[in-house]
Amino acid sequence: MTKSLHEELTAFLDAYFEAWNRYDVPAMRALWDEDEQDVLYLAEESEPRHGWERILAYWGVDRSQSERLVTWRDLTAIQAGSDVAIAFYHANWSTYIPGNRLYPKPFGGPVRISMVLRRKPEGWRAIHYIEAPLASIVQLREAHEAAVDPALHERLAAKGISY
Repeated sequence: MTKSLHEELTAFLDAYFEAWNRYDVPAMRALWDEDEQDVLYLAEESEPRHGWERILAYWGVDRSQSERLVTWRDLTAIQAGSDVAIAFYHANWSTYIPGNRLYPKPFGGPVRISMVLRRKPEGWRAIHYIEAPLASIVQLREAHEAAVDPALHERLAAKGISY
């Protein structure tokens, strides 16, 4: 039985983020198409990284003292050609950087990710990766909505108010 595109990309993303959460750069790099010269990596906090030299410089930062956890969900998989797929999914990143003055506690946030992959003999490999954070106004609204006491939701529901 052959796997569906969704199943194949789910396995790819599980492997990719398992490597990311260990910060195993060789394992992350192995999931990219190193034959692709025009690779693009855009993390939400940085400028676009075009080409392997710039991507490896970004990944080459010593993160051995920090802890990180990226989880992902809600994959939409599109077959864009016989050997090309587009993955869109939501992720949440969390990190802890010991000794950081601005963020002395763990912090994180939601992000949406679009990834283009190429099918190689060894499986799907990334060639294009873009993180798109939620706008700050959306993040702020969601934080305020999450802070509402559940008792108010119950009172509104009892009055037949839905939203």
